[in-house]
Amino acid sequence: MKTIYLLLGGLLCLSGALSVAHGKDYGEGVQNFTDSKILNNKDGSHDHWQGIGRLYTMNGRCTAALLDTQDVTGSPPTPAYVLTAGHCTELTNANIVTNKPIQGFMQFNYFADTAPYLTYPLKKIAWRSVQGVDIAVIELDVSLQTLLKEGIRPLGLATERPVDGTDVLIVGAPVHEQDTLRLAACTLQPAQEIVEGRWVWRNTLMTRCKDIKGGGSGSPLLDRHTNQIIGVIGTGNLTAQAYPCEQHAPCTPDGGHYKAILGNIYGNATNYLSGCFVQGRLVQGATSFCPLYPVFSVSAPADSPQRYRRAGKKANGSADIPNWNYKFSIDTPFYRHKTVQTAKDCQQGPGYSQTISAKNAFINTAIGDQPGLYFLCILGVGSADQRPEEGLTNNALSLPVEILENAPTAQPELMFTTGVQVSTTKNEQPHRTYAYKFGPTGETDCSDKSDYDTSEDIYAWLENSHLPGKLCTIAYDISKQASEPRMDILNPTPLRDVQHSP
Repeated sequence: MKTIYLLLGGLLCLSGALSVAHGKDYGEGVQNFTDSKILNNKDGSHDHWQGIGRLYTMNGRCTAALLDTQDVTGSPPTPAYVLTAGHCTELTNANIVTNKPIQGFMQFNYFADTAPYLTYPLKKIAWRSVQGVDIAVIELDVSLQTLLKEGIRPLGLATERPVDGTDVLIVGAPVHEQDTLRLAACTLQPAQEIVEGRWVWRNTLMTRCKDIKGGGSGSPLLDRHTNQIIGVIGTGNLTAQAYPCEQHAPCTPDGGHYKAILGNIYGNATNYLSGCFVQGRLVQGATSFCPLYPVFSVSAPADSPQRYRRAGKKANGSADIPNWNYKFSIDTPFYRHKTVQTAKDCQQGPGYSQTISAKNAFINTAIGDQPGLYFLCILGVGSADQRPEEGLTNNALSLPVEILENAPTAQPELMFTTGVQVSTTKNEQPHRTYAYKFGPTGETDCSDKSDYDTSEDIYAWLENSHLPGKLCTIAYDISKQASEPRMDILNPTPLRDVQHSP
């Protein structure tokens, strides 16, 4: 099986000088924003991180951390839970998973000098979401008491959300030459919601720690001076080539636009989880102290709603505002919805529709007439009079759609070489698709939309024996809007003799 390393991939720069007033420095003097440090533990100096290690699932490799859920009022044995990113277990959007069996295993004591590692099978996904947050709690097929006896130390959860500027550590196993635990140090930066493809995460933390790569998803984000878990790493901007807001290029509001900022590393705050374990076990329903419930799941075609749309003009000159046109099914008898331009507003109760029957669920309200990102917020509700309480709105589904400027789509940019070889140029816009046809010069009509073939790219070699001829190409932008056809007359001659007309 091919190994998948999961980290989906996007300034208050402090000096890294640490104040002794904060107490112990678990960062061991490593300067903030410097290269990460490989961790060894033969001498026991890093025993406090024995509970962080490699998580293997059918979905790939991630990092996870054993949670300290010890409770003197509980009756042992109690479950052992590890915390990781939600996408490390499943990539599907719009469904919150509870108590679902899972295959895989967890390796603890995952240091550079301590192999063989301590390995334990997984039992079930206790709770998982990529719907507003990117978090999973997985139960191992071993008790917490057994792990404690074998010397594996769990980590505690912070009970308060950290403030910007907090000194933090990321201890995880991103894929480097040495595929074991390493330590990175930095500070928390101001964070807003992020969008990555169809995922929207609202409860975010942001850092700019170095050396975070694939395999680092699920790494605990630790308070440098308490070693408590304050968040879990989910994604980051690791490459400048990816298209903003698409997969591997998480984007965030910046100066009125959503931008993918190279070097940003994002996680989700976890302070609210501290109230979700009672007598050593994860609670199974809504309580006043655990906002994980109620849960719901939505099912719809993978390409719905259409990710990019345009607001046009009607024949009378009025605005032609696109609608959501979203048909779906939901596992609750009713739902509520609203449209917002800030995803965090999905977690606010005001503005939601009245409850609507989930039978033949269809949302077709207007999206908006101005360019920018819009979000369809959906809540699944169990009764006609259920209100949007905190736990429910925390789990709101946010579906992103971007309204693009109402401008013509540019024709394809093509490059020709002798022979004739045809390809798109390096300047061609990303995320475009194409249609093309080639035929005799006098018989081929580019304006006739029949006989076009479609392709994700244009790259062809035309033998001299097939020339001269006419090449017709059409570009479709990311919203699927077509350009005017481009026509090129190709002769078996060098580049300087190729004729082009719009």
